[in-house]
Amino acid sequence: MNGSDTARAVSPVIGVILMVAITVLLAATVATFFMGYEDSLSGMGAPTVAITGEFDVDSSGHELALEFTGGDVVARENVKVQVSDANCLGHGTVSKRFDLGRLGVSTSEVMAGTRADVTVGTVCPAAASRLKLSRTEVTVSWVSSDGADGNVLYRWKGPAA
Repeated sequence: MNGSDTARAVSPVIGVILMVAITVLLAATVATFFMGYEDSLSGMGAPTVAITGEFDVDSSGHELALEFTGGDVVARENVKVQVSDANCLGHGTVSKRFDLGRLGVSTSEVMAGTRADVTVGTVCPAAASRLKLSRTEVTVSWVSSDGADGNVLYRWKGPAA
């Protein structure tokens, strides 16, 4: 073997090392960009939450069960329920924004399986005997912790609304 054979053998090895280094740098750059982009997206906007409303009539009047059936896990303090024009018999009309704790949710996080109840006992004063939701609109909203951002997650209207 002479000296020229050794010089040529080194060239392909250096080429492979450079190609691997370029590939690793490119992958690291792309990963950093997309991970940073994902973090900025997750901080934007409201969560995605699936909610169903089940309307029922019993001896205490009308009831509406709001069940969270899927989606993102959300802090209970960030979810508000606006009940508009609920007729609390013996008291009058109630239009008020409620915290989920007032509607029977005891956990600190809202997730699939969480249930909130709009009943005479949860939205009306103690003097009220029955609840009528016929002309009522119930809106479930997410509000950011600083109160600067919000989004309607679900809206239900009574049968005569």
